Amino acid sequence: MGLIKIAAQTLGALGNAINTTGESMWVDYFESGDMSGGVLMKRGEKISSKGSKNKGGDQNIITSGSGIDVQTNQCMILVENGQIVEFCAEPGRYQYDASTAPSLMTGDNKGLKALLSSIGGQFLAGGSRTNTQRVYYINLGEIQGFKWGSGNIVFDHWEADIQTGRPIWHIATTLMGNGMYSIHISDPAKFFQAIGAQKTGSDGDGLIRKEDIEPQIKTEAIAAIRQGVGQLSKLHIPYTDIAVHEAQLTEEVNEILDKSWSEARGISIFKIAIGMMDADENSKAKIEKFQETRGYTDPSMLGAYMGMGQTQAMQAAGANANGAVAGFAGLGMMNGMAGGTNIANLMQQGQQPQQAAPQMMQAQAPADGWTCAACGSPNSGKFCTNCGQPKPAEAAKVFCANCGSEYDADKAPKFCPNCGKPMGQQ
Repeated sequence: MGLIKIAAQTLGALGNAINTTGESMWVDYFESGDMSGGVLMKRGEKISSKGSKNKGGDQNIITSGSGIDVQTNQCMILVENGQIVEFCAEPGRYQYDASTAPSLMTGDNKGLKALLSSIGGQFLAGGSRTNTQRVYYINLGEIQGFKWGSGNIVFDHWEADIQTGRPIWHIATTLMGNGMYSIHISDPAKFFQAIGAQKTGSDGDGLIRKEDIEPQIKTEAIAAIRQGVGQLSKLHIPYTDIAVHEAQLTEEVNEILDKSWSEARGISIFKIAIGMMDADENSKAKIEKFQETRGYTDPSMLGAYMGMGQTQAMQAAGANANGAVAGFAGLGMMNGMAGGTNIANLMQQGQQPQQAAPQMMQAQAPADGWTCAACGSPNSGKFCTNCGQPKPAEAAKVFCANCGSEYDADKAPKFCPNCGKPMGQQ
């Protein structure tokens, strides 16, 4: 009871024979029919063509010489008395021969390879055969359309160093997310034994759709996804980057579900898509507070804050004509305490407002010199070294004849303020 694959050139020759004689090459012919719309398993459809030889054949007997079609992402299984006795997961067209040993073509499916030795051994050992035989098809493709919503997930949100990019601290956050996931039947033999066999009794059509298994696996999948998201914190990433790690999440969830899904039912998660993943408001507030605190503990960020503060202070001082001197003096004190740039350095770089310069320079004029009235520069010669203005002429002097007090001639009083005598009298 094996399958013989029909070569393409043979099919062409037999097809011409059918067209000329009007007689089919097959006793019966079986195919899957439509398996879209979330169909996981169904019974093979028996096609009776115009020239079929077995027009009144038994629906529960696979007659030797019958044709069987296998499409891509399908596994055909031949069930005899409720047990799998033949399977094929390699696309092609086959002829069933009841006189040969099972061919058991796995199509590189690991689950079928594990089943191969047990079926072959049973046949060689003289395993019993009955007259109840049926063809079933199992969909090995991606079954989409499963939705998930996580509820609350505990996740360690990580923050990285700005300069090195390495994670430096983390904080527990509460996340909420949703999205879609898809599954596929990774082990058709286990799927049939755990779920499919229940649909094959009597004249059952073996039809299993996505919605038939969704209630149970959805509950288990969501629990595994929540756990898998929590495991992603091992990657030391912020919660905002979870969506770019969907492949790792799929691996984590499959590992979590390995025993309950893969080993027990032959089902695996194909892909998980994240639609939304966000932290609750309380977690966002904690993260923001930590980020602000970090600005005063991280030297690189503290330097940036100081630079921003100095820039804002200089802008404010320059915009206020009356308070420029006081503003720049305060800025100089701040720089001195922080070990940053002081006022003298700022002046060398030409960053000080011109309004503040004359008053600051006047305080530095030498005791025996003079201060230029035009620009405020200190000088000791006859001309200003900064703007070229001449030194102001000295006014004529008069003296009190009694006490010797000196006064400007154009401003001399009639009586000496020092001794009270009329000017010029002793």
